[in-house]
Amino acid sequence: MVEPNINAYLQNQLKQAQDIQAQIEQIANQRYQLDIKVKEIDRTLKELSSVKDGTPIYKNVGPVLYKIDDKNKLVSDLEEQKELSQMRLKTLENQQKSLEEKYKELEETIQKRYEEASNKKQN
Repeated sequence: MVEPNINAYLQNQLKQAQDIQAQIEQIANQRYQLDIKVKEIDRTLKELSSVKDGTPIYKNVGPVLYKIDDKNKLVSDLEEQKELSQMRLKTLENQQKSLEEKYKELEETIQKRYEEASNKKQN
């Protein structure tokens, strides 16, 4: 007969696996959002490199556009944003890998305990 504490243990492990899976999905979504942001900054920097000096440049902040007087400062700010976003992407990637490893280990543990419980039940 299956011991009651094994069932409670398996339920706890399954709950942990579900929580980890939700965290992995959340991180994947954050990575996707940041990746879009980096690509948008890249496109903006490429476009700014083709703009001649003296051409008016505008930046939107919410619903308002305002004129940029210093193109070089804007480019510098965008490059800094890109670098920070790329660092954050790397951090999220590492977190996701770590969680995926934990999930795999947990999955193996659950499978092993389930098989042990099934074998005891059959005997």
